[in-house]
Amino acid sequence: MSLEKITDILRMSDLFCELSDNELQSIAELCRIEEFEAGDIIYRQGSVGTKLYILAKGRVILEREIDLGGTRKAKLNVFSLMERTNRRVMGSWYTLIGEQHVHMCSAICEKPTKMVSVGCFNLRSAMVQDSTIRIKILEQLVLLLRDRILSSYEAIDTL
Repeated sequence: MSLEKITDILRMSDLFCELSDNELQSIAELCRIEEFEAGDIIYRQGSVGTKLYILAKGRVILEREIDLGGTRKAKLNVFSLMERTNRRVMGSWYTLIGEQHVHMCSAICEKPTKMVSVGCFNLRSAMVQDSTIRIKILEQLVLLLRDRILSSYEAIDTL
């Protein structure tokens, strides 16, 4: 996948959508394409995260295992990440503020999938070096988290 295509995918994501073309290109240079088959696990619940992912093609289920007491466990589908105009970021967003990120769910491919990935350490370094990029990304992160919290409250209200 070309640098131009990676830049386009970043532009469609909720975290990078406010960056200028030059800023997007500098982030795109840090990215790579990862390909997965149906059934592949991108990351596991409880693992320490090191990357952010943006869906380029395919479908990913975010699944959370919960303890029901004793030896009983259940798996819940938390979210389905599908190809849409607005691309959702998943992965280790805590690292953008300099904290270790432990995944709260597993990411499992439902069908062959291509992801744009960026190492969080590299992204954080770029953000620290360029305060404009840092401000734009962190502002979008706040909005992203607000929307996810509101979505959680709406889900609770329907129970």
